[in-house]
Amino acid sequence: MLENTFSCKSVGKENNEVYYTDLYSFKCGFNQAYIVEVECHPNDIYIIKFFQKNHRDSKHRYCLLNKPSIRKGSSGARNFLMILNTVTKTILDTYSNNKMASFGFMGAPTLKELNPKKNKNRINQDGTVIKTKRFNTYGTYVKRYFNPNKFEHIEIETSSCYFLRNKKNSKLTTKSIETFFTNYIINYC
Repeated sequence: MLENTFSCKSVGKENNEVYYTDLYSFKCGFNQAYIVEVECHPNDIYIIKFFQKNHRDSKHRYCLLNKPSIRKGSSGARNFLMILNTVTKTILDTYSNNKMASFGFMGAPTLKELNPKKNKNRINQDGTVIKTKRFNTYGTYVKRYFNPNKFEHIEIETSSCYFLRNKKNSKLTTKSIETFFTNYIINYC
C-alpha cells in the first residue's frame, strides 16, 4: 500500500450550487502548505485538485511549480512522491467512505506548456493542453494504486484528463464521462 505520506487533515467544506468540495491540508518536506480539493459531483464523481496554499489566489495555482530556492539543492523527487502519496491517500479515504466513487483529475499544464510561442500546436481553443507532463506522470502513478479489476482507467489525452471509473458504477459510460469533462472544462476551468 502507500508508504511515506505527509500528515493530512480536513479543513472544511465549500458548497456550490452543483457540487460541494471537501478541503484538506498538509505540509510537505519543504515546509510548504498544500491544499487538496475533493469536489463531489453528481453520479459519485470526485474531481481531485491540489496546489500550494501560497498560490491559492493565483489563476494559475494548479500550474505553478516549486521555486528551486525552496528545494535547497534537492531535486525534490522524494518530496514530490510523498505529495502524490498524500493526495492518493485522500482519494483512498474518499473511496473507503463511498464504494461507488469514481475519480477524475486534469494534469494541469506548466506555465511553459501554456506559452503559445513554445507550445502552440498542443494548446486547444478551450485553453487545455494535450498530454501535459503532469498528465503523463499522474497517469503512470495512479496505475500503481488503482486496480483495473475495480477501476477502468480512461485517458482523455486531448485535454490531459484522466478518469478512474469505478466498475460498480454502471451509471457512468465512457461517453457520459467525456461529456462530463467537456462541460467541466467549459464551466469550471
